[in-house]
Amino acid sequence: MRRMAVVLGILLSVTAPMHGQELDVRAELMRRGAPPDFADRVAQLVTAAHREGLPHQDIANKALEGWAKRRHVPSERVLVALEGLMGAFRAGRDAARMAGISAPPMTVISSAGLALARGMTREQIADVIHAAPTPEQAAGGLAVASSLGAQGLEHAAAVRAVNDAFRDGSPPEHMLELPSVIANLIARGVPMSDVARSILEGRGVPGGPGVGIGPPGNGVGRPPGVPPGRGPPNLNDLPGKAKGQGKNSSA
Repeated sequence: MRRMAVVLGILLSVTAPMHGQELDVRAELMRRGAPPDFADRVAQLVTAAHREGLPHQDIANKALEGWAKRRHVPSERVLVALEGLMGAFRAGRDAARMAGISAPPMTVISSAGLALARGMTREQIADVIHAAPTPEQAAGGLAVASSLGAQGLEHAAAVRAVNDAFRDGSPPEHMLELPSVIANLIARGVPMSDVARSILEGRGVPGGPGVGIGPPGNGVGRPPGVPPGRGPPNLNDLPGKAKGQGKNSSA
């Protein structure tokens, strides 16, 4: 796995489409001043991810992002982070399969991988997948739940909030705004423990009408003063990248 081995005579039909993209990734890194050994290793990782059915474009994008931060993050650490991301994607793919999705979409793989990297369990991932109407909606739910965990909400409450949204039939945009809604509550001085307790006791996100999520037409939505949600961050945290660990960071 550490070295790229492409047997052209056997795998040409499989690798030919990716080979062009691999050259693009390598060429783009070289154009931006990356050394050949770094660009080659990134190309190998992208190719390996493609062959394994993992979100290879996310690997490529993270490599470009990491190289852009080279003044603060050495290229060796970028490669370690990319390899960690590959591992997270593999774990996310396996968790989705265990939850019943035999051929999980790449969005589910990436969201499940990030959720695991942020400390969610495979059982919690399965809970979200089972509650979601479709695999694509499961991807969004997993991303929201892991974002709530990154904000400091205990994972059990984050999963319950997302699953309640699915089961209540809330519009997808309401669920995607949950991180913004809860961030606003915390800014108002509501303890995160109170938010978690309210969710786990079945009372939803605290604050009354206008705060939280719920079925269409009940007047529940984004509170005044909160900008429209942009949804959860997409792979903002690279597994293997040194950074502060929150209370939810351990698996």
